[in-house]
Amino acid sequence: MTRHGSSTLPADPRRAWAKHAPPPPPPAAATAPVEEASDTLHIDAFASSWAELATALADADVPLEVGDTGRLRRLAKLDADLVATLARWIRHPGAPA
Repeated sequence: MTRHGSSTLPADPRRAWAKHAPPPPPPAAATAPVEEASDTLHIDAFASSWAELATALADADVPLEVGDTGRLRRLAKLDADLVATLARWIRHPGAPA
């Protein structure tokens, strides 16, 4: 310790600064998972597939439940021919092939 006038300071200035260090930042709040950039309906093919499936479900009076929106997003990313087939099956269940 070094004495200066009526106050006593630590001999090592690093220790003096350590006593006045700012408190650590608060822990980050939990956030919802961020979807990947590939998980988007901004791609025209995915958007048209989404519209086709949503229209087919509406035409067949199929009510959506919690979580169905995410499932529709995944279905909209399938091959366009497969999406068209799914929409046909939804619109005309039990129809002869």
